[in-house]
Amino acid sequence: MAPTNPVHIFIDSTQIDAAKRRLTGAQLRALTDPPAENIWLDLPDAQDHLVGDQEIVALKEGMRFFTDQARTIYVDKVPYQVRSASLTEDQLRAVTTPPVPETHGIWKDLPDELDDPISDGEIIAIADGDRFFTRVITVRITVNRQPVTLDGRTHTGQQIKDSAIAQGVAIGPDFLLSRKTGQKFKPVGDDEQINVKRNDEFRALDGDDNS
Repeated sequence: MAPTNPVHIFIDSTQIDAAKRRLTGAQLRALTDPPAENIWLDLPDAQDHLVGDQEIVALKEGMRFFTDQARTIYVDKVPYQVRSASLTEDQLRAVTTPPVPETHGIWKDLPDELDDPISDGEIIAIADGDRFFTRVITVRITVNRQPVTLDGRTHTGQQIKDSAIAQGVAIGPDFLLSRKTGQKFKPVGDDEQINVKRNDEFRALDGDDNS
């Protein structure tokens, strides 16, 4: 019988050439060094499947698995251990002590490439040795057509007004704030927390102003 071509699969983002097209969970775990305690089949848009030791998996080209092997990643040059092949942006923030504040963004350090900013809610593939760095995010908006700079993306309505007042915008702390959405302005409550974007337009009016 002619030899079977290996199947290219990925475990924790590392390509592995599997000589057999059907492997048990125990055999899949043994492909890592050291062998993983548990292994999951990555199912897009569905809950990932924990593969049992005696369960047989029919391998397909490009199939992806991940394990709970310990991985060392670096955030601002400080090493941390994680046990997942993927983390959400919120989970990555919580890895550090103290957690990365909302005023800071996170970037993945890509050697010889443009560093990759981590977006809100993004799921990040994690490999041993990955490096990340953080820094304060500044977002420039306008309030009553005057420029205002905010530190971080998440703010309450009151915080936006307070920042505008501190930067010379002639409004009061009890003015009614609204944000331009499409062609209309939508009210923003004092305690309402929103994510701001560059060039967002806000309007702050005296509650007695009917204009």
